[in-house]
Amino acid sequence: MIFLKQLTFVICLLFLTGCGFELQNTGDLKQTINIIHIQTNDPYTVFYRNIKNQFRESGVRVTDDREEAAYVLVIEKDFSNDRVLSISAQNTPKEYEIVYQVQWSLFKDKTQLISSVKHLELQDYSFDQNQLLGKSKEAEFIMDSLATRISRAVLARLGTI
Repeated sequence: MIFLKQLTFVICLLFLTGCGFELQNTGDLKQTINIIHIQTNDPYTVFYRNIKNQFRESGVRVTDDREEAAYVLVIEKDFSNDRVLSISAQNTPKEYEIVYQVQWSLFKDKTQLISSVKHLELQDYSFDQNQLLGKSKEAEFIMDSLATRISRAVLARLGTI
């Protein structure tokens, strides 16, 4: 019985590798993009730090010198905001929505490869005045999570060039 399970597993594995199956985002981004420059108006945003770390983890070198890089990622818009969704009878916020929007383009030398792609992520969370410190940390965590989702989407798109 164990032999039959192992044989079935090996056959399934052979079929998956034989058909060219590859898990999403397991492609080597470094083969396509080896050095990149990230052009932005604000290098202190959550998204900028996140995308820079994602590139480094993928083996892509991020440089501050635009002339050195073959590819330039231009972050045209990096916007985050929170707004009140609902309020209580005492006129205090009960629920917030966090919005994170990024618009970017990719250039190789002077040629624009990808033009003005927009990513928008939203998430809401409940708010309690009695748990102010914890809820502010939750908001920071959600903001980081939204930036991570957008940076992964950007890397997935860059993996297709």
